Amino acid sequence: MSVGNALMKVLPGSIGTRAANGRRISTTGERALAEAQGKGFRLAIFGRTVALAILAFAFLAGYHFPINVEVCLFTLVLALAGLVALRTIGTKREKVSRFIFFSTDAALVSAILAIAPLSSGDDIPQNLVFFTTRVQFFYIVIAASILTLSPALVVWTGACCVLGLTLSTLWIAAGMESILSFRDLPIAPSADVFNRIVLNPDFLGIESRVEEALILSAVTGIAAIAVYGVRSVVLARVSEEERRQHIQRVFGKYVPATVISELETDGQLAPQSREATLLFADVEGFTSISEKLKPHEVVQLLNELFAAISDKIARQGGLVVNYFGDAVIAAFNAPLPLERHQLGAVVAARDILDALRTTEFYGHRLRMRIGIASGPVAAGTVGSEEKLSFTLYGDTVNLSQRLEALNKELGTNCLMCGATYDAVRHEVPGIRSLGTCNVRNKEREVEVYTID
Repeated sequence: MSVGNALMKVLPGSIGTRAANGRRISTTGERALAEAQGKGFRLAIFGRTVALAILAFAFLAGYHFPINVEVCLFTLVLALAGLVALRTIGTKREKVSRFIFFSTDAALVSAILAIAPLSSGDDIPQNLVFFTTRVQFFYIVIAASILTLSPALVVWTGACCVLGLTLSTLWIAAGMESILSFRDLPIAPSADVFNRIVLNPDFLGIESRVEEALILSAVTGIAAIAVYGVRSVVLARVSEEERRQHIQRVFGKYVPATVISELETDGQLAPQSREATLLFADVEGFTSISEKLKPHEVVQLLNELFAAISDKIARQGGLVVNYFGDAVIAAFNAPLPLERHQLGAVVAARDILDALRTTEFYGHRLRMRIGIASGPVAAGTVGSEEKLSFTLYGDTVNLSQRLEALNKELGTNCLMCGATYDAVRHEVPGIRSLGTCNVRNKEREVEVYTID
């Protein structure tokens, strides 16, 4: 059986292109991110409800009866109304609902600034509201929007807060007969002059309002950048985990788990050149056997056979590179490092032959011819983006195939080259020399040894 240019494929099919993987991973990442955003939005809704409930009961102590009860009940209604947004989570309306939700909260804070009285007593100038902590409510709204992990929503919320602060300031200013600001202060004012201006009921402090709007904008920008960074980390981790699972899922069917850890970040095995031992095994007379079986029976027979062979090879630290037809090729010390790889291959071959003498596969006794060769090989992942193959190149690969075929001429079951024999002659009994033989495509005769 020819293997052409000694191209052995770990995977008979495509492991997927980078572009295809990228789209699939991106979809998985976006799905995970959407789930995280939904959870964050839900948390923001519940957090808002709890915060408003606490604030509602605080109003009971902050206002006199009966206005305190009215304000408390109104605030509780607002708290419960926000729970309506929970019904949109997981639906097509969720994204729009988020923008409406935070826009509404920014509008509510703005209304609290502009029209909510400072006291249940006599009328107090509304411009004095800026001496209270109500402006800080905007930061709570922005902070809550961060939970959604959406930079666009954070920017939108911040913009709504800045607009709300601006409109609130203009509304209050429109109701004032006269307006004092920091520009009305003289240079280096005395304490009396400063207090007379700043603590005046007509003081609005436009400069401070502008500064607050700029700070809100800066906080929004920083929060949006932070959220964008978190999204990037989340997507990167999801992509990495998806890539790892994809490699595990695809390669795990064909190679040991230890091989997967050797994969590079782009899903390929690192190119390498090293000394290795190749084991090439082929079923003797399989054509005549297969002609007597149905297709599914042939497949079942090969599955049982290859399962037994793979187990023997894996026990000695080898890697089955590929199955093709009724043949199998295994590598020892490529791509995984293995000390005494020659010994591992010879012991695996002897174990395979012993198993064939005592085991039936789908009701049939089988014989195999095995060729073992040691020497330099080049290994790596080659192919196009649509299809990749783990490949072994080199004269050693060809020699293992030629030795397998030579068994038929010499009437043997297993042949090995001199390089393999030299490494195991003191450790494996029952090896005898057959002298030198001509091997196809080899200029010089090759020393050949067999296992009794």
